[in-house]
Amino acid sequence: MESSNSVSPLQKEEGLKRTIGVWGLSANIVNIMVGAGIFVLPAIVAAGLGSASLLGYLFCGLLIALIMLCFAEAGSEVTDSGGPYTYIESAFGKYAGFMTANLFLIAALAAEAAIVNAAADILASFTPLLEVSIFRILFFLLIFGGFAWINVRGVKHGIGLVVLMTIAKLTPLVLLAMIGWKDVTGVNLYWETIPSMGSIGQMSLILFFAFMGAEVGLSVGGEVKNPQKTVPRAIFLGIAGVLVLYMLIQTISLGVLGSDLVNFQENPLAEVGSRVFGPAGLTLITIGAVISMLGSTNGGILNMPRVLFAEL
Repeated sequence: MESSNSVSPLQKEEGLKRTIGVWGLSANIVNIMVGAGIFVLPAIVAAGLGSASLLGYLFCGLLIALIMLCFAEAGSEVTDSGGPYTYIESAFGKYAGFMTANLFLIAALAAEAAIVNAAADILASFTPLLEVSIFRILFFLLIFGGFAWINVRGVKHGIGLVVLMTIAKLTPLVLLAMIGWKDVTGVNLYWETIPSMGSIGQMSLILFFAFMGAEVGLSVGGEVKNPQKTVPRAIFLGIAGVLVLYMLIQTISLGVLGSDLVNFQENPLAEVGSRVFGPAGLTLITIGAVISMLGSTNGGILNMPRVLFAEL
């Protein structure tokens, strides 16, 4: 009988150094997942589910966990670079893999350009020069060129920057989750009614996009140490950590703003930050949002070339 740990016929010796451990891969997953979405989601979810918003996160978290169990199994068996592309090619053949890889790459190119442009829009409120086309172009060159330069030096530098930016993007959110309790009004968290399953399902579809990205973080599979153990552990830590963080942020937002939360659709966390930290809170959350967006961009620059490498 063939061992379940046997190498897939499509696996190959890539010649890459396996230097990424559990924490590095977890940071890569979290960095991709936590983008700009969490900075606007609390108001959107509160509008649909009210004070029972946590039900949407729990339901969506359960669905994501079931999906990621499949990725954990695939990532521990197919240990080459490429992530979902390699899994699909191994299971369904080269044509299916080719379509997957190209969809990934096209979507990533459009997404990263939009993210950096949005970050420039935010920074323009502090630096009006970014409203001028030539300076915005220079900003794009600095961001994409800088991230590319660091990543081409090797995976240690690339994953090191991912870890650094993950810590930087999470710091304002963790501070808000820890310190924000002092401004929480308990009555704001009281569930007056339990939402219908239809409402929970509708909000879960919106929340689903906030949990996407873990699969992209697996594109570095060919550089992961002991992938049979590292991949499942990193996925668990990443998904669980993001779910807990999202639920804490939602709770703090509801507790601080109450029913007024739905009135701050564009940037609810900025208002929460202002209430918790004072005038500096707006700046802290705004900078956190920019770092979060640029961190996701760096994650794309680290991960997506691995998909192209695996395809070639």
